[in-house]
Amino acid sequence: MVWLARRLLMVVLTLTGGAAATVSANDQAPSQAAPYAQSTAAYKDYMLQCAGCHRFDGKGAPSRGVPSFRQSIGVLTRLPAGREYMIRVPGAAQSQLTNAELANVLNWVVATYSPGQLPRDFKAFTASEVGAVRPYRFDDVAPVRRRLTEELKAQGHELAPYTFGSN
Repeated sequence: MVWLARRLLMVVLTLTGGAAATVSANDQAPSQAAPYAQSTAAYKDYMLQCAGCHRFDGKGAPSRGVPSFRQSIGVLTRLPAGREYMIRVPGAAQSQLTNAELANVLNWVVATYSPGQLPRDFKAFTASEVGAVRPYRFDDVAPVRRRLTEELKAQGHELAPYTFGSN
């Protein structure tokens, strides 16, 4: 199965010329985040570990409860609890990535899909930050996501709609 995923990745990289997903000219990453959008290793890890749900373009599948990353995910880095949420969601916490690889993927995701929503004083995710909170996985992410959405909304920030667990 791993060979199939690698083969698919090679096809995608060949068809896209190896280019990572891009953002519009209006989305300018703060200088601290910009280099992460160029990481080929993080891009490959995203394609193998995250794109199955969040899609190759970061748009997710909102009708199936998978939120879009575009112009949204970066706002979570404005709150310590938001940063923890990004690390602790099941797809991230339970991925096959090392703590360093997961930190790089998280940095790539926010720099690629949501640079305009990052705080000016954005601090990159680190392996030690990931390692400190990753073991504490959520029993249910929906109520945590709702609390974060409300807290960010009170600060004037919009998070992508999240329909999972809203029944």
